[in-house]
Amino acid sequence: MEDNEYEKNDYDITKLMKSDEDLPKGSFVVGFKPVTEKGYKITEWTGAWVATALIYQILSGIILFFYYSQVDPYRATQYIIADVPFGSIILTSHLYMAYAMIGLVYFHMMRQWFVGSYRGKWRWIQWMLGVVLFIIVILTAILGYMLANTTIAMAAMHIGMLFMQRSIIGRILPGSFINWLESILVGNYTTTAIFSHVLALHVAVLSTLMLVIFAIHFMLFEKSGLANDDKVKKGKMIPWFPTNILYAAFSGIILVGIIIILSAVFPQNLTLGYGSLAYGTFPVPDWYITPLYKLMDVAGYGLSTGGVPLIIGIVIFLFILPFIDRYHKKGALERPWITAFGIYLILGIVIMTIWGYSQPGLSQTRLLTEYLWWSLTLVVFIPLYAMRFAKRDSESDGR
Repeated sequence: MEDNEYEKNDYDITKLMKSDEDLPKGSFVVGFKPVTEKGYKITEWTGAWVATALIYQILSGIILFFYYSQVDPYRATQYIIADVPFGSIILTSHLYMAYAMIGLVYFHMMRQWFVGSYRGKWRWIQWMLGVVLFIIVILTAILGYMLANTTIAMAAMHIGMLFMQRSIIGRILPGSFINWLESILVGNYTTTAIFSHVLALHVAVLSTLMLVIFAIHFMLFEKSGLANDDKVKKGKMIPWFPTNILYAAFSGIILVGIIIILSAVFPQNLTLGYGSLAYGTFPVPDWYITPLYKLMDVAGYGLSTGGVPLIIGIVIFLFILPFIDRYHKKGALERPWITAFGIYLILGIVIMTIWGYSQPGLSQTRLLTEYLWWSLTLVVFIPLYAMRFAKRDSESDGR
């Protein structure tokens, strides 16, 4: 197998319980696999940053949990900001670290996409669990976003309820099941019930599920090793302890330090509480929800028609990507269709975010929407395939 070719997937998951006999002696003293010097590229450690963000969110969330009250969530949030020692920094850093975690998950996921890290050994399982983690991270952030009982938060709550009731999902699934899901999210619609349920989902259910799946994801990573470091016998093996753990710890400390500094310099400003008079304003969700919000808002791709199936289709595509990618080489230009679709997704997310902030609540015509997506398709696919052909021509001329 050439260096630029994929390692084959291993679909026999029973082998996951076996020790790697080809590793140097002592590799499993602390249960983690050593890597070569090649593994110390900063881009190889985005998963460690996500782990740092997750740990910080758990610790800061525990502190905030002591002062939060679901009876009057908005006033409790005001109390945390104004009266709790370091409350403003803790709450703001909890928010900013959530932003950082979402951004890091995006970056980590798309990096694996473009370098093809989902191929080889059990990395296909890692990828699928990563997609699940991505969805859970977004859902957890949305629920945390609702806990302050601001006007924007409740607007997001109402959109979520409409999503379940009026979308194509709500029309296909039995009404009793949708009502059951609604009761889990909001209870009997009293303030205390709503925020008791949202708090339980945010703190207990999704956060715990995220932690468990992350642990499995990490163990699979230790089993498969770095995607670009497959040939472990080449190069000097560096033990996980103490070198790797110190590398991860120091990079994590830098991330936490940056977030705390930003929280002190740019403290969170609590927006208007739910029920406040706000004439002439239109609530726009946070940046990580805005692409979905705008996609639901665009004419012809709303809750009742194409938006939900499109999103479901994208999620399904993400799940089965390791099985769709049948290219033999790892290079981005050697996998043109996969690379082009990744770029297409990134540009689509950016465009829908900007569009959502610039024109909130303003639906567009179907013609304009189709013009946008077809233009984006041409902008992505044609140049990429042109670069691929140019590379092949240059390689043939070099011979």
